Amino acid sequence: MEHRPYDIIVYGASGFTGQFAAVEAVRTCKGKKIGLAGRTKAKLQEVVKRIEKELGSDCDSKDIGIVVADNKNEESIREMCRQTKVVVNCVGPFRWYGELVVASCVEMGTNYVDITGEPEFMQTCQIKYHKAAEEKGVHIVSACGFDSIPADMGLEILRERFPGVLTAAESYIHIRSKRANYGTYLTIIHSVQNRNSVKDQHKTIFRQKIPYTGPRLRLRNGGFSNSENRWFIPFLGADPSVVKRTQYYESMVHDRMPVQYFAYFTVPSIFYMICFAIFGVVLFLLTKFSFGIKLLENHPKFFTFGTFCKEGPTRKEIDEGSFKIVFHGKGYKKEPESRTSAGRPDQSMSLKFSGPEAGYIFTSTCVVAAAATILDDELINKGGVLTPASAFRKTKFVERLEKRNVKIEVMN
Repeated sequence: MEHRPYDIIVYGASGFTGQFAAVEAVRTCKGKKIGLAGRTKAKLQEVVKRIEKELGSDCDSKDIGIVVADNKNEESIREMCRQTKVVVNCVGPFRWYGELVVASCVEMGTNYVDITGEPEFMQTCQIKYHKAAEEKGVHIVSACGFDSIPADMGLEILRERFPGVLTAAESYIHIRSKRANYGTYLTIIHSVQNRNSVKDQHKTIFRQKIPYTGPRLRLRNGGFSNSENRWFIPFLGADPSVVKRTQYYESMVHDRMPVQYFAYFTVPSIFYMICFAIFGVVLFLLTKFSFGIKLLENHPKFFTFGTFCKEGPTRKEIDEGSFKIVFHGKGYKKEPESRTSAGRPDQSMSLKFSGPEAGYIFTSTCVVAAAATILDDELINKGGVLTPASAFRKTKFVERLEKRNVKIEVMN
C-alpha cells in the first residue's frame, strides 16, 4: 500500500464506543499514526483531551490527527478512506451508515473493521463487495466487537485445541453488568425485524449445503444447564449467523471440516428466563409493524425489564462489568471416514473465553486489535469481505487480546 497520512482512522471517535476505541488505539498502537474522524471538529478535539487525561505521559497529542467526515457528504467519506490504511468504523446503526464507508474503502483500497452485530448489513456487504475487495487485496471485516469475536474466534480456538476433530459446539454467554449497551438492543430489534431478508440473503451466500459431520445438533428453546448452573434461552444476536458464514467459507475455500454451532444466553433464575421469553414473543410480534419498532426503540427499559436503557451504563458500571462465554464441544478422536455415518461423538472438550465489560471495553479492545492485526500480521487470505475467524486465524490477534486482560482457558 502506498504511503498514507494515517495507519488507523477511528471513524465515529466522538461517539460513546468510538471514544473507547480512540483511547485504545492510541494506548496500544505505539508508533502508528492515529486519526480521529467524525462530523464535528470541536467534539473530536474534546476526545483528544480525554485521551490526554486518561493516558497522561503515554500520549503525545501531536501524533493524533483529526479528520472531519460525515455520511451525508460522500466525498468526505471517500477522502477519509483515502488517507488511511485501516478504517475502524464505530458509527451505527450500520444498516443506515455503514455501507457507504465499506464501498469507499473498497474503492480506495483501504482495509476496514467495525463493531456491528447486524447480520443483514454484514451479508449485504459480502454479497455486494466481496469479489471487488478480494481483487484489490482489501480486507473488510465486520463483527469485530463483542458481536462476534468471542463466538467466532472462540470456536476457532476450541477447534485448534480440541483433542481430535471438532464437529459440534454450543456456547453459553454469561454477562456481569447492571445495564447493557443500547446499541446491542437496537441490533437485536432490527435483526429480528429483517429476519426474512436475512433468510433470502442466505440463499445467495450458502449456495451449497454445509457438509456437517455426525449427528445433527438441534437448537433448544431454553431450560436449565447443569454445566453452567444457570437457566438459558437461545441467543438472538449475530453470533450464530457470523459463525455459520465462517464455517461455510472455511469448508468451501480451505476444505476444513465445518462445525455445527448454537449460542445461548444465560440468566440467573427461571423468573428471568420467563421474562426474556416474554420479551422474545413481544419482539417477534412488534417488529412486524413500524409503530411496534418505534415502541421498542423508545422504551428499552420497559420491554427488557431494565436490562437495556438509552442512557447506557455509567463509567463505574463499565469498570465493574465482565463476561465469559463457555463452549462445550464434541467430536471424534480420529476423523471419521464418512461424514454421514460417523456415529456418536467419542470426544469432548470445554473452553472458557472471558474478559472485561463487553459492550465498550472489550469491544474497543477487539476492534483495535483487528486493525493492528491487518497492519502487522501476514493474513492467510488475499482479501475480501470476511468474518473475524476467517480473517484472523493463524495470526497474533488472540495474543493481542490476551495482553489486554482477555483469558482463554481449556476447562477439561
